[in-house]
Amino acid sequence: MPSYPYLDKIQFPEDLRKITEAELPKVCYDLREYIIDTLSDVGGHFASNLGVVELTVALHYVFQTPTDKIIWDVGHQTYPHKILTGRKKELPTVRKWLGLSGFPKREESEYDLYNTGHAGTSISQALGEACARDLLGKDYKVAAVIGDASIATGMALEAMNHGGHVKPNMLVILNDNYMSISKNVGSISNYLNRIISSQIYNKGKTAFYGFLKWIPLIGPALQALAHNMETSFKHFMMRPGGLFEDLGFTYFGPIDGHDVNRVVQMLQNLSKIQGPVLLHVLTQKGKGYKPAEADPIKYHGVTPFNKESGKMASSDSNKIGLSKIVGKTLTDLTDKDKRIAVITPAMIEGSGLREYQETYPEHTFDVGIAEQHSVAFAGAMTSGGAIPFMCIYSTFLTRAMDQLVEDVSLMNLPVRFVIDRAGIVGPDGETHQGLSDLGYLAGLPNMDIMVPSTAQDIIDSLHFMKDYTDHPIAIRFPKDSGNLHELKFESPFSVTKGKGRLVTEGEDLLVLSVGFMLPIANSVAGILKQQGISVSVVDLFWLRPYDTELVHGQIQKNKRFVILDESYIHAGASGFLLNEIPASLLGKFLKTFALPPEPIHHGERNQILDHYRLTASQIAEELILSLKK
Repeated sequence: MPSYPYLDKIQFPEDLRKITEAELPKVCYDLREYIIDTLSDVGGHFASNLGVVELTVALHYVFQTPTDKIIWDVGHQTYPHKILTGRKKELPTVRKWLGLSGFPKREESEYDLYNTGHAGTSISQALGEACARDLLGKDYKVAAVIGDASIATGMALEAMNHGGHVKPNMLVILNDNYMSISKNVGSISNYLNRIISSQIYNKGKTAFYGFLKWIPLIGPALQALAHNMETSFKHFMMRPGGLFEDLGFTYFGPIDGHDVNRVVQMLQNLSKIQGPVLLHVLTQKGKGYKPAEADPIKYHGVTPFNKESGKMASSDSNKIGLSKIVGKTLTDLTDKDKRIAVITPAMIEGSGLREYQETYPEHTFDVGIAEQHSVAFAGAMTSGGAIPFMCIYSTFLTRAMDQLVEDVSLMNLPVRFVIDRAGIVGPDGETHQGLSDLGYLAGLPNMDIMVPSTAQDIIDSLHFMKDYTDHPIAIRFPKDSGNLHELKFESPFSVTKGKGRLVTEGEDLLVLSVGFMLPIANSVAGILKQQGISVSVVDLFWLRPYDTELVHGQIQKNKRFVILDESYIHAGASGFLLNEIPASLLGKFLKTFALPPEPIHHGERNQILDHYRLTASQIAEELILSLKK
């Protein structure tokens, strides 16, 4: 067993605060080693957590948590925080069924204020905490930790604009590591880089205040003059932090975020300053582990790996992720039609678009963490004659609901939505489950929806969508993979609008299968057949419009019908279908098998399906009891 002499003394932040300030670098060393040792065995978010070790130690050392409030943006960098707040022994369970969440989670600890998984929320929450504190006459500190990608989101800037107006005592720590998951894009990222590189300002400011020391103090007039001179100097010397100061925040930095003693001193000093303050901290993703420092994108999230070499377990070479299938197919399509563009909100890697971006950089639009903008932007590109494919995770599309309605569907602009991570996402948990998209998409005017059930279906659907101009159209699929050697990229199969598939035909029960629930539907049919129950399975393939001739005909032929849908039961395909199927056939409806309307925790897909009795054997068991009554 590895030894962590300083970390072993710490269970909670009050233990940390008993350690001398001079010993804090040794605490940081132990903490970083513990993260490397643990995640090399179990996997999890990696590079981002190594990058905030010193910052986390400093925050819990200076702040009297949990009375003082620390709010983490996004939250995939909170493993050091979890370790220092009573969950060290549980870290090996992170992102596993019934284990620690990979993000902050209120139910886990009083030190986790919010269940966080989406970017840009922390400053709003910190401002709300600070205003509630002042309204109730309480006394505690509030800090938000936000990354350089997240601070560019509209919500974060709106919160800063509001905070600069009401001016409560609060601290925003800008954790600047030059990256989100992929490399950052946009003007604000460039602006931060200019601040970092502006040595002329930092040296000039020191010389300026050295000069002021020689001027005799002559009272308030000179103090006002000095302040005005400083302001003018800042404006003259590229105005580091000028954007934040214009929003009403007092700016400090940038400082080295890996100098734990320096960070502690700054936090202690800033706690005495009135009003909203922004501290700009420079960190490095993957700090302290050379492979992660060299390739923080690869090591953002890791599977178990060899600590000495950094090599992760190789995946099956015969498999290809569905996201990468999308990237390859869109590359093939753009080879033949240069009107195509691909849009993503900061998910080049996750959405499998690296190959596409390298091949067609001018056709790739990574808009940053700006989902609302991305959807309105896609609508306008469509109006301008381009063929945009909007590649986005299901969980992130919910952030652009207004634009889906106002800027796409109501105007019937044929944006092609490619919705990744639909259904159960597994280890990322409740904030990332893609269980709502079918419900709201089916409720929008003009929106057509495809629900493919295989990897080949995705290729075929993307080819179909390229020339589809009737309506906006969405395709959705889970985090899964296909057999690379079975896929036909060059000769896709033809797709007909609104046509489903009859997989098996029976007379007792019809199973309407939505998307990648098809393997479960087929297994259910096989189990029921052994019990003498004849089953029809229809793979919808299209949800809107669905194949009315096929579906209504099979309902008429069978005694009962059920729906299998990997969505929330009240926000999936079921509500749409049951309002479209003729009333004369609804008496045969038995049940929808879907997820209940509650937070769906993290774990492997099969574990979650088993917990909610949605495996083939469990569904078949329930159907046998129902059908034999």
